[in-house]
Order: sequence, then structure tokens, then C-alpha cells
Amino acid sequence: MGLFSRRSDPTHDLARAIATRGVRVRGTVETFDLEGDVAVVRVRFRVEGAGADTVVTVRQPMAPQVQVGLEPGAPVSLSYDRDDPNTVLIWGSPLYRITEEGAVVRAVDVGGGERS
Repeated sequence: MGLFSRRSDPTHDLARAIATRGVRVRGTVETFDLEGDVAVVRVRFRVEGAGADTVVTVRQPMAPQVQVGLEPGAPVSLSYDRDDPNTVLIWGSPLYRITEEGAVVRAVDVGGGERS
């Protein structure tokens, strides 16, 4: 390896893989805590074809804008790995969007109602 070569970060590789091959679903936040810039979030969601909910605790670095709206009982957008549904990537709250400038805005549909 050269002096300035970059090693692949396994966390980023996993996030990239889930973003590509994962299944995107809506879940519910059960708990939300911060440990520095890492969010520790317990989520409940239904795996496609499963008869019961899956509950997983996710440790994920998360920008403050993504944290908005993630509180116990709130909906959460996430993707899980088809091969291992306990491997989850949190996208954020479906009730908020981040603008190109980095501002967080409440999401509404064209009819004026809130999106869920």
C-alpha cells in the first residue's frame, strides 16, 4: 500500500451494501440515546414475510439533522439487510427532510397534509 492510500472502512462498506441490497421499511423508535456523535437507537419493524416484529439496537454515527424527530414512539425510515435483518441502516424520520443547505423542514404532501 502506498503512503496515502485509504483503507476501506467496514462501517461505510456495510452502509453502502445495505443501501444497495437492503429492504427499505418504516419502523418505530423504541429508544434513542447519544454517545458522542453515535446514536444508539432501538427500533421495531416488520421484516417482509415475517409474522412478528423484529427489534434491533442500532449504533450509527448520525448528523444532528438526521436525529430530528427520532424519539420514542416516532416513525423511522430504515433499511435492513436481506441476508441478516438484524443489520440495519437508519435513514431518519419520515416526518422531516433535509434541504440542500442542511436545514431541517417538516415534510408535507401536495394536499397539505403531513406525510407519515
